[in-house]
Amino acid sequence: MIDNKIDLKTADKHVFLTHTFYTKKIGDFLSAYTIINDDVYFEMEISSRHFSFGTSLHDRNMESLTNFVCSYLRIEPNPDFIFKGKPIENERYLMYRYIKSIFQIPTDKLYLFSDDDEYKNFCASNNLEYTSQEWFKRIYIKDSCDKATEYLLQNSLIFQELYFPSNKEGEVFRPTLHDVLQIQQRYEFKSDFMQLFNLLKSNKINKLYHFTDKNNIDSIKKKGLLSAKEIRTLGICSKYASSNESRKIDQEMGLDDFVRLSFVKSHPMMFTSMTAYGLHPVILEINPLISLMPNVFFSNRNTLKKGANIGPGVKDLEKVDFSVVNSNIPYYSLSSVESKNSYQAEVLVRRRIGPEFIMNINEL
Repeated sequence: MIDNKIDLKTADKHVFLTHTFYTKKIGDFLSAYTIINDDVYFEMEISSRHFSFGTSLHDRNMESLTNFVCSYLRIEPNPDFIFKGKPIENERYLMYRYIKSIFQIPTDKLYLFSDDDEYKNFCASNNLEYTSQEWFKRIYIKDSCDKATEYLLQNSLIFQELYFPSNKEGEVFRPTLHDVLQIQQRYEFKSDFMQLFNLLKSNKINKLYHFTDKNNIDSIKKKGLLSAKEIRTLGICSKYASSNESRKIDQEMGLDDFVRLSFVKSHPMMFTSMTAYGLHPVILEINPLISLMPNVFFSNRNTLKKGANIGPGVKDLEKVDFSVVNSNIPYYSLSSVESKNSYQAEVLVRRRIGPEFIMNINEL
């Protein structure tokens, strides 16, 4: 008997998909099902950098076709989806990764399976009916139907916000000259702060953004948003949104003493951090007037990307492609590699951003 049905339809089929979730009571567990349309599998397949082609003429033709499609559609490889041998295994594994990325698994009451054997053992241990090759679309939640429905909706909406962001806040530029003059009484500003202010205003940059894990919020409220170097110096226990290797590169390049902010709310690295590092994202909204202070730099793309222009002045901020960051187009719908690079433009703040500059701190 189906207890509940949840329909969540996306606005743009090219980004991900239409999906329908079902919840069904089975013993102590609530089973969640998902139906996924063909657009998802196609996009995951052609964007994967790990293809399992053999040496036959057919396989070589498929490889050539795949390279052509990637080139034609200007799709960058997505490292989060990895193929495993046979086509049926590819499909099951991609669906598994998709579901896992939505629901932020695992939790103490949530069960999802990475292969058929794991699912079979779970069914045997919990006296549940086992069906072959159903593992990739099954989630079991040990809770009430209402709680399970709330959980599914909450996490699905978080996922959709990643792919259908509302980066543009409207026509009115919220920070005012009065705000600037008030802040200037307490903080030192750059010599060209008025030009920077006018550039932010003309491009309607109402907020800057930083994503972090929910477990870091208490520390941020007390100490502010800190760079990785400052976190290490103070001995703070933090849940990182990046790999050890990535942080090591930052350290080697002298970037680990900067807090990195984005012009867009839904950064592609947030999705990667959710799937790769189990991040439960919280988005901090930062007052853009932080840009007027010394030791704040601008980069026209991800700072680690080749060709990044990094500098503290108006001429550096002018290199940011505001037509991309204000376009409200999701990252995976951008048509060119250059646009995707521009989408990841950054503001780098040395050492610390005080809680007074986090605009939504009282809502966290």
